[in-house]
Amino acid sequence: MMKKRRLLVFSVLFVFSVFSIFSTFSTFFVVHTYEKSESTQTIITESKQHLLDNVVAKQRNNRVNLLDSGSGISASENSRPPKDFIDVSSHNGYLSVEAYETMKNYGITGVVVKLTEGDSYRNPLAPEQVANAIQAGLKVSVYHYAWFNYAEDTEKEAHYLLAYLKELNLPYSTVVVNDSENPQMNLARATENAQVFSQAIQAAGFSQVVHYSNLSWFTNGTLDLDVLGKENCWVAQWPQNPSENELLHTEKAAWQWASDLYFPEFTEKQFDINADYLGIFTK
Repeated sequence: MMKKRRLLVFSVLFVFSVFSIFSTFSTFFVVHTYEKSESTQTIITESKQHLLDNVVAKQRNNRVNLLDSGSGISASENSRPPKDFIDVSSHNGYLSVEAYETMKNYGITGVVVKLTEGDSYRNPLAPEQVANAIQAGLKVSVYHYAWFNYAEDTEKEAHYLLAYLKELNLPYSTVVVNDSENPQMNLARATENAQVFSQAIQAAGFSQVVHYSNLSWFTNGTLDLDVLGKENCWVAQWPQNPSENELLHTEKAAWQWASDLYFPEFTEKQFDINADYLGIFTK
């Protein structure tokens, strides 16, 4: 009888142990799988890459001058807000030294070039876009389109950008822009990740980091202006009829006020245009 009881107790303990081990393994597997899926990023190809102002473009209202009407805003219009600098990506195509010199004739003194996106995309035209702008005498800054999730992958993106910066031999005085507008990033940690990105870039020697996004992300607290500093933020907001008499966001570093600026000498290309209030992108 005693042996049967011992055998029964042993059997119960064995079954309980097996169940515990299985439960622990199952929990580990589920958590591990979840964490892996959370940190896995989309592979960004040329056809899938995003523009600066990608989200703003989808949300904008119709303006007096519409890109799809075949017009846009001419660089020769003098009643518009300051035309200080443009921003470009591979979508703008090849830009020659002569093209940049033409832009200078209209007051453009700076250009922000997209270098990277996430941890898998490099702008293939960046070397020429950067080199030709420098040769034309423009101040060159760069931007990274963010897919930030948690601190670890944010740092990974920062180092991915830094590798391209160094490959292009850009000086430590180069302004680096965190383009945070991707709705697929971790919005709850957007401000914290912006700080992580800044710290990684600055630790590498690039002291000036600016944070770009559409107006709503700054007003709803997704990106905290008090934490990041208004002087370190670049806001995109496109009025229906932008005017030199109605300047917006003058307390910020810069304001992107249109996406369809064209130059009379090459009307087939359209550019984002910006006012530089603090001279960060032009001096």
